[in-house]
Amino acid sequence: MKNVVIHKVITFVFTEAQLRGYWNEKKQKIPFESLTNEQLMALAEDMLANSSHSQLEQHILDHGWRVKEEIEGQVLAEDDSREHVHVEVIDTTKQGSPSTKLFIDRLSQIECSQCGFSFYVRNVNADTTHLKCPSCLQLLKN
Repeated sequence: MKNVVIHKVITFVFTEAQLRGYWNEKKQKIPFESLTNEQLMALAEDMLANSSHSQLEQHILDHGWRVKEEIEGQVLAEDDSREHVHVEVIDTTKQGSPSTKLFIDRLSQIECSQCGFSFYVRNVNADTTHLKCPSCLQLLKN
């Protein structure tokens, strides 16, 4: 099964069955089976853009029906050309090496050792000693 995974700040999973239903709903003349991986990614992004908030809930990883197993498998194609989104087509029927952790939107997650508050920072280098926690206002320790 080819699922499309869209990583933003949260991860959206569009299963092959959902994509097929969306494609058929659009009454396209081209058979779904003939779509390329790039076309599947574009279809998922179109589906994402045209979904209501309540419809989007069914695509959020670890929320409702979407589970980790739906994003595990062989990566067939990916698009990392944009700063704020990473899209992958994953064949869940084939073994693949696990994806490396990707900070979406090129953000780094930082957790305050004082209060445990977790937040994201864009374009930060390894030296975080100049940063203050937005929650408790303490200087962060490396």
